[in-house]
Amino acid sequence: MSLTTIVDWEPTPSEGLKCSNNEYRLPTVVLRTPSRLVEECEKAFDAGLLLAALTLVVTIPDICANIDGTDYRTWCKEYLGLTSDKRDMTNERKIEKLPDEIEKGFETIEERGIFTASDLYQLRCAVIHAGSSVIEGGGKKYSPYKVIGVCVQGDTCGIIARYGHREISLGSQRDCAFDCIVKLEGLISLIAKGVCKFVEEDPSRDREYSAENGLFHQGVVDFRPLIKKKSH
Repeated sequence: MSLTTIVDWEPTPSEGLKCSNNEYRLPTVVLRTPSRLVEECEKAFDAGLLLAALTLVVTIPDICANIDGTDYRTWCKEYLGLTSDKRDMTNERKIEKLPDEIEKGFETIEERGIFTASDLYQLRCAVIHAGSSVIEGGGKKYSPYKVIGVCVQGDTCGIIARYGHREISLGSQRDCAFDCIVKLEGLISLIAKGVCKFVEEDPSRDREYSAENGLFHQGVVDFRPLIKKKSH
């Protein structure tokens, strides 16, 4: 897609989203509930909008954690079954390692869990704040991976496509890094199951975070059906 195409974008005319409210000439409101966010994430993936699906899926635990009054990693431990190991991984992130340090690093990663709640949180930060897979920032010491890549393989079984160690200067163990690649569809499936469990435990959780705070600017309001009716 060219830059001109992006700049010249125009909203596609639409009948608007189907909603019983429209029978009473009221606008449709799409609420940012956990279940709706998962639904739209899955639809984005199926439509080939992989970047949109990735951005959305890594933020869903944030929304659920806020509703539950907890934090991202605690929610991921409880509802995704990811280990929440907060150990310092600074040694594993060293850019120069001896062969025995690399071996020990693999042992440590496997002991803590190949992909933990901390790793998912660091991927979330990289995707949202930098549009990247490079793990940087203040929390990077809680993940052994310099990079957490994302791929699509065509199935929802598991979230790890590969993890390993790369070494650019062969033999010198310099510029070393552990890295990991997660499967996008596996991550979406895992979080969908987690959200299902979260909502089934307490159906009142399937709401916007602001719903109980007296705020009325909720969701996205679609006035298109009303605008079209008025134009006739």
